[in-house]
Amino acid sequence: MAEETRARLQLCPTRIDGVQALLAHKVTHAQCQERQRGSYHKCFTCTFNNAYATQRARPAALAAEAVTTRSKAG
Repeated sequence: MAEETRARLQLCPTRIDGVQALLAHKVTHAQCQERQRGSYHKCFTCTFNNAYATQRARPAALAAEAVTTRSKAG
């Protein structure tokens, strides 16, 4: 339990649209991942959802790759 207390906690769910959830819990990253594996009903609208985080990070990665490619070509 002491190890879990020291772990960084996140609010579940942290909604994509920025609206505060009526009922939210502080969970560890491991608990978040477990809820996603179990198809927890609030995961689909959460910013910590793995699919959403990957989709949001992808445009930034593509932009960085394009800059690198352009600098190598020039």
